[in-house]
Amino acid sequence: MTQKHERVVKGTRNFDKRDFTVPTPDKDWECNRPSFVVSGDGGKIIISENGKVTPPSRRHSEELIRFAIDYLMNNEQQGLMKRIGRCMGYLQVAAEIEALASGADRDAVVRETVLRDFDNPPFKDVPAYWLHPGLTYLKGRI
Repeated sequence: MTQKHERVVKGTRNFDKRDFTVPTPDKDWECNRPSFVVSGDGGKIIISENGKVTPPSRRHSEELIRFAIDYLMNNEQQGLMKRIGRCMGYLQVAAEIEALASGADRDAVVRETVLRDFDNPPFKDVPAYWLHPGLTYLKGRI
């Protein structure tokens, strides 16, 4: 893969610094790339736009969500499980950005409200075996 066919979106995972690499094919798929870079420094998310650090905002979260959906739907040369796994990671980072933008890292009441809203499984009746991986991640991050 050449440099022009690779996009690195930096993000945090498991409280340390990691890079998420998003391969782009030679043709067929033009993704809806975020206009910013997310990186981690000491376990804290940092968002940079045009080389300048900027506070997390709902716009950042929404843009990352649109990117994840586009990646999942239109990058069919990747295996489905790889696409789902990558997109789950992007969505976890988007949730963290949204929580930070709302002030959940500074206010316990906001934090509890955000976590309660986020704890929303895709089942009418939650099975006993259901794990909440996104909730576990977010609780550890904010």
